[in-house]
Amino acid sequence: MDRAVEANGRSGGAGATRPYRPEAEAMRALLAPASVAIVGASAQQGALGQRLLAHLVAGGYKGRIYPVNPRYQALQDLPCYPDLAALPERVDCAAFAVSDERVEAALAEAAAAGTRGAVVYGRLYEPPDRPGPSRPARLAAIARDAGMALCGANCMGFINTHAALVLSGNPPPLPSAPGRIAIVSHSGSTWSGLVGNQRDLHVTYAVSAGQELAGTIADYVDFLLDDPATRAIGLVVETIRDPDGFVAAAARARTRGVPIAALKLGRSELGRRFALAHSGALAGSAAVYEAWFEHLGIPVCTTLDQLMDVLELFCRARRPAAGGLGAATDSGAERQLVVDIAAEVGCPIAPLAPSTETRLAAILDPGMLTQNPVDVFGDGRMVLRECLDAIADDPGVGAVAMVTNLVHGRPYLATAVAAVESAAAATDKPVLVLGNLHSTVSRQAATSLRDRGIAVLMGTETGLRAIRDFLRWHQRRREERPDADAAPADIVSAWRARIRAGALDPADALALYHAFGGPVVPGAVAASEADSVAAAERLGFPVALKTGEPAIAHKTEAGGVALDLRHAADVATAYRRVAAACGPRVHLQKQVPAGVELFLGLVRDPQLGPALTIGFGGIFVEVLRDVVTVIPPVDDAQAEILLRRLRGFPLLAGARGRPPVDLVALRAAIVAFGRLGAALGDELAEFDLNPLICSESGVVAVDALAVARENP
Repeated sequence: MDRAVEANGRSGGAGATRPYRPEAEAMRALLAPASVAIVGASAQQGALGQRLLAHLVAGGYKGRIYPVNPRYQALQDLPCYPDLAALPERVDCAAFAVSDERVEAALAEAAAAGTRGAVVYGRLYEPPDRPGPSRPARLAAIARDAGMALCGANCMGFINTHAALVLSGNPPPLPSAPGRIAIVSHSGSTWSGLVGNQRDLHVTYAVSAGQELAGTIADYVDFLLDDPATRAIGLVVETIRDPDGFVAAAARARTRGVPIAALKLGRSELGRRFALAHSGALAGSAAVYEAWFEHLGIPVCTTLDQLMDVLELFCRARRPAAGGLGAATDSGAERQLVVDIAAEVGCPIAPLAPSTETRLAAILDPGMLTQNPVDVFGDGRMVLRECLDAIADDPGVGAVAMVTNLVHGRPYLATAVAAVESAAAATDKPVLVLGNLHSTVSRQAATSLRDRGIAVLMGTETGLRAIRDFLRWHQRRREERPDADAAPADIVSAWRARIRAGALDPADALALYHAFGGPVVPGAVAASEADSVAAAERLGFPVALKTGEPAIAHKTEAGGVALDLRHAADVATAYRRVAAACGPRVHLQKQVPAGVELFLGLVRDPQLGPALTIGFGGIFVEVLRDVVTVIPPVDDAQAEILLRRLRGFPLLAGARGRPPVDLVALRAAIVAFGRLGAALGDELAEFDLNPLICSESGVVAVDALAVARENP
């Protein structure tokens, strides 16, 4: 186990301890303290202790400030105390500007003084060959035993703009305007970049969480949800150290209507290695994380610009109506750019009602197209406001965008801004500006629009992804999905015991899937040539014969598959060949007509639990990699959405004159697999159905592989 990760434990792994969760009182003492001590305060210019104290004093912190350092009598016109025990009160929060070698003793002193919040900035490095618990683990134990909430280590600190509190040695300048978003970041540099953004997107709180020694992202989110000024929360995440706590916090956020958006770091293999080196994070599978966040209703971003665009939309007061994006643009070429990228990222462009198109035809110059997005720039007449009004009134439009670059200094700029502001005043739907070139957007114009509650998004792709996530999040809020059907308790307990009793062969694995409602091909197990022939005659020819040895995952490559056996002699010959190559145990099945082959897989992520993968399968599953991932269980509506995300979905829907497969049966098969995963995913390291053969007459699983989890 990585020594930094060791400090706070891992959730979900075998033998893992539940991560420590500070009480709400400790989190308040940390993030909203009435008093702060700077341990290691200094007069030396540029020293961390000098900078922390200077930012507190100059920033106008509303609480009480106590410098602590036995070398000084006073600092920044404040009395300086030799230690925490000498203070006139028990301080809520202590920030430690001391070396890694001294911080352990200093934190123990704070614990003895009853301090409930602490900030540790250093990396806590010590030689890796030192025996015993690591330095991070020792500090975490001190905080846990004292009931402390501890920000860090290896962090930039935090900001609380309500209290004008800056507990950071190198913070960006803070605006005087009130904030609407909160930030929690595992990256300190990213934290400072997000807080110091130049797009008028101000924070309520911003936490550089670091190694999360005594308090995780889940605890910060829980605290932030109690702040009425915070309309949206942005996360920059290397790992989730407390998945159970995070699930609870995300559910609470949904209940309160506070959106959370996340940028997941460590998505590549090299990125995961960097994450371990950076903060001791087990970065996890990107696909599982994305599915897990989606399961929790959290949009996943891939760039910081996308995260900022999402947060800008979410922090506005207006909520979208049901429907897609309606847009007007002043460029025919950029109209094409928008629809091209919208199709790639899945941002819904609303089809306009015939009445809206008739209204637009009367506004636009002759011969101009009335489809959405609407190009308003014809023969020079300025009809932007009229077109935006028509689009906003369309019942299928959930949010309205003006696609323009807000070019600074252009005479048209003032006209465009006035038209957008006027259109926003005439509707209760969200009205926004989508700039295709973020470097071109006029800062002055953007500020004017944002001051009126109009979001200004800074790039075609990031903006369209943000609009997609904005519409999806609110659509999900409007839809109360029924809980997926749970499996009967007696079936779950019987199969749990059977899995724990020993390895499941392919026939057992298919029986397990069938027990949870999955369609499987009729079959029988045999261990001799005579039994194989008898089983084939009972099933009815033609049959398929496969090795039944559970250790052989790739049957075709091992010579363990014989298909289309139409006579007893064919079965006998095939049995001898397969038994010689793989062993005496075989599995015979009724031959299934050819169809589209899919793959259903279940794997248990060590952090986040079971995840289900759907994709095009057969022998090419590892080559095609056309897959989607979801957290079980899965309902019928989700199954439909997942199938449509596959690039090869047209093969299922009947491409090039082929008959479509039975999608109702296919969705039911996926729902059954999700039911199995939700019930027994904690017992299985992995479970594969490959292939699942789909045709117009139905769906059937013909092969399965189940691997039990060690030490569940």
